[in-house]
Amino acid sequence: MSDAAYERLTPEDLGLPSGARMPVCFTPARAWSPLVISFPHVGLAWPHDLPPKPQVDFPRNSDYDVHTLYDAAPRWGAASVAAVYSRLVADLNRAADDVSRRIVPDHPAPRPRRSPGIAPEGEEPDADRDAGRPGRGVVWTAAIGNVRLLSGPLPYARFRERIERFHAPYYRALEILLERRRERFGFAVLLDAHSMPGSVGPDLVLGTLDGRACDQGLQQAALSALRRDHGHDGSLRVALNQPYLGGELVRRFGRPHEGLHALQLEVSRGLYMDEQRYRLYAAAATSLGTDVASDRGTVDHTRVSLAGVAGMEPHRAPIPADPRHARRLAELRQRVNSLVRCLSGLADHDHDLSRPASRAAPLVP
Repeated sequence: MSDAAYERLTPEDLGLPSGARMPVCFTPARAWSPLVISFPHVGLAWPHDLPPKPQVDFPRNSDYDVHTLYDAAPRWGAASVAAVYSRLVADLNRAADDVSRRIVPDHPAPRPRRSPGIAPEGEEPDADRDAGRPGRGVVWTAAIGNVRLLSGPLPYARFRERIERFHAPYYRALEILLERRRERFGFAVLLDAHSMPGSVGPDLVLGTLDGRACDQGLQQAALSALRRDHGHDGSLRVALNQPYLGGELVRRFGRPHEGLHALQLEVSRGLYMDEQRYRLYAAAATSLGTDVASDRGTVDHTRVSLAGVAGMEPHRAPIPADPRHARRLAELRQRVNSLVRCLSGLADHDHDLSRPASRAAPLVP
C-alpha cells in the first residue's frame, strides 16, 4: 500500500461478516507516520437490534465530540479510529473480561479490575472485587446519573455478543493499523484520546501507566510538546499520570520493548464545550472526516461526520464562545496539534523506538 490516503479497514479485517455494519469509524492519514489516534468513547449510537434502548443522555455518557479537537491530525500523518456505538453498549477502554459475576453470573472467567488498565492480582478474584468501581467494567450497570441500564443479570451469551460485535472489532482495528506502521517504521505509537470533567483540576493529563507504556524519551517529548510554544500567557495546566494513568487500550498496546508505544490524553471538557448544556463552542465544531453512514469503511478525505448512523443521537448545535473561552479553546487546539505533530514526526528524528529484531512479537498478547 503506497498511498496512506487509500488505507482501508473492512468488516472482514475486523472479524465480521462481509457487508456487516462497521462498529468503528476509520479516517486515513494523508501521509504515512507511526501514529494512530483512538477515540473509544465518542460513539453515541445504540444498536437497533439490542433492545431496549436506554433512556439516557448519550452525550453525557461519552467523551462528547473530543475528536473535533484533532481535525488536523490526518494532515500531519495520523490515522484514527473512533467508536460508532456508545460506551454503554461496551466500554472499549476496559478489558473484555472486566466484569463481575454479579453482573454476568455464568461468565466462565470474570476478572473485574479495581482500576482500568491495571490487571487484577490472581487468576480468580472475588465476585465483588469491582466494589471500588461498581458496574463500571466493560458493561456498565448504570449510566451517569445512576440511571439503570440492566434490569437484572446479563446472560453470558448476550455479554459475549456485545464483546464480539463491538469490543473485539475495535481492538482488531487498532492491531491492524499499528502493525502496518510497525512494519513500515519499526515502531508504532497509539494516542488514546479522551475528555474529562472540568472539575478534575488539570486541563490536560498525559497518561503512560507511570512510564510503562512508552519509551521514557517519547514520554518526555510528548510532555514537552504539550507544554512548549505557548508563550508566557499560556494558562493551561498539564499533568502526567495524575489522576489518569491510562486504561486498557494503553495497557494492551503499550509495549515499548516490542516497538509499540501508547499514551492517553485527557482534556478538560470545559475548554471546548459548555458542560451544563453539552454543546460545543462554535470554534470547535468540525467533523471527524470519516463516512460511517455507509458502514463499509469508505472515506471522504475532506469532511464526513458521524451523523447518519442508525440509533445516533441528534447533534447538538454549537454555541458562540465568549473571549475568555475562545482564547482557552485556541490554546487547547494549539497544544493538541503540537502533540500530534510531535508523535507523527518521530520517524524523522533519531529515536531508538524500534523493537529488537530478536524480540519481535505479534500485537495480540
